[in-house]
Amino acid sequence: MQYDIYQVKDKSKEAREAGHELFFGVKFFKPENFGFFQKVCSIDGRYNGLVNGDMDYTIKSKDEVFAILNQQYLDEDTGEDAVFDAHVSGFEMKTITRKDGEQVTYRNMHSLSVGDIIAEVPQVGYEVMDPNDIQKNTRYHMVENFGFADITEQLFDLELAQNKIRESA
Repeated sequence: MQYDIYQVKDKSKEAREAGHELFFGVKFFKPENFGFFQKVCSIDGRYNGLVNGDMDYTIKSKDEVFAILNQQYLDEDTGEDAVFDAHVSGFEMKTITRKDGEQVTYRNMHSLSVGDIIAEVPQVGYEVMDPNDIQKNTRYHMVENFGFADITEQLFDLELAQNKIRESA
């Protein structure tokens, strides 16, 4: 499974308000707010040769995605995170200059938290053999205080509504 991570990155007033509401999870989620989200990275769940004893670091659940994106495997002595490096891609790097002139480069994403969205995307050669099956089998989950809430149907309803509006125009 591939896991695509979406976070609110839009800086508009409307996005800030939606992001504040989403911090409380699916209770305040409105499908139209999905437009404020941006894909910030992807996690390739397939086995990649990274092992530690009996553990092979194949990513099989949203809980494991949560652990990776919250630095569970970070080696604090070296600052390295081999599991993150092996599985996470597609993130942008951002460089800023502090008031004292120091330049700092960081990943333009935050740790996975309440209100973020995980899309579970089947991978060719892993869950599906036909690339056409991928989109229709993608499931969307919002991170909650405890666990994850499936919002796929809400997003599907929004897509249906948008298509009906386009068809009637």
